[in-house]
Amino acid sequence: MPRRRRRATRPSTTADLPPCPGPKLHAFKHHDAPIQWLDQLDEDRLASSDSETQSCVFRVRIESQTYALKVFKVLDPSIDHEFWGPYLALHPTKDQLRLVTYHTDPFYAECRAYGRIKEAQEKGLLKRQIAVPCHGFLLLKQSDKSVLETRGIDLGIGTGGTTEVRAIVKDVAPEDTGVNAKTLGMILRDLRLLNKLKIYNRDIRAENFRGGKLVDFGSSWTEPHCILECFNEENARDARGEDLVMFDDMIEDEEIKTEVRATPNTDYCRKLRSWIP
Repeated sequence: MPRRRRRATRPSTTADLPPCPGPKLHAFKHHDAPIQWLDQLDEDRLASSDSETQSCVFRVRIESQTYALKVFKVLDPSIDHEFWGPYLALHPTKDQLRLVTYHTDPFYAECRAYGRIKEAQEKGLLKRQIAVPCHGFLLLKQSDKSVLETRGIDLGIGTGGTTEVRAIVKDVAPEDTGVNAKTLGMILRDLRLLNKLKIYNRDIRAENFRGGKLVDFGSSWTEPHCILECFNEENARDARGEDLVMFDDMIEDEEIKTEVRATPNTDYCRKLRSWIP
């Protein structure tokens, strides 16, 4: 009598991620509940972008509550070897590619940043929200993948040998960026708090804010970070200060009239960006 085939099991969706030392994000409390897909929140932004997208955001309903669900495309970290290879070559690890993935993949980058924010909140170090609130992560079921594929969403399934599609659950934020002369002071204070928590967003632009709060941490570095640890002291210091330089650049790009500035000499500090990819 032939053996009965075992059903394939999905990876655990309850263990905190990423599975490496450092901050982690918890699973969304309703990670196994059905998802009702409503509308895509960033469709206009993606349509006007010339660069390849790493994620897309949908308004969804889960357990009668409405959320913003950020779905991450599966990426192959080896394609960025020219960037991180020279740094990690200075300090070889047992599994370089895996560690780089946990520290630089956009999904894991958000998990680590929000994990650190949650740690600070639990310790009473943060008295207010300094980013659009996050409620945890989940892995999409096959039925949800099919819904997105019928909408023409390229999930990158199979890239790097995985079929997992990851997502992060957040509050539905206001459509307006909230970046203006009245909010710049608070935005700068929030940014300094993030940096004090050793979270470096590395992509400070108006479009990454909603209601005056950061909503995108896909490019962030959160310490401990394998690449940052490979920098010399000067380059590491410059990398940690890059958010403040980008904040001042954002003011100029948005043509906001204000005396608020993060750096004392923007012309000099902007030169520091030349070595950072």
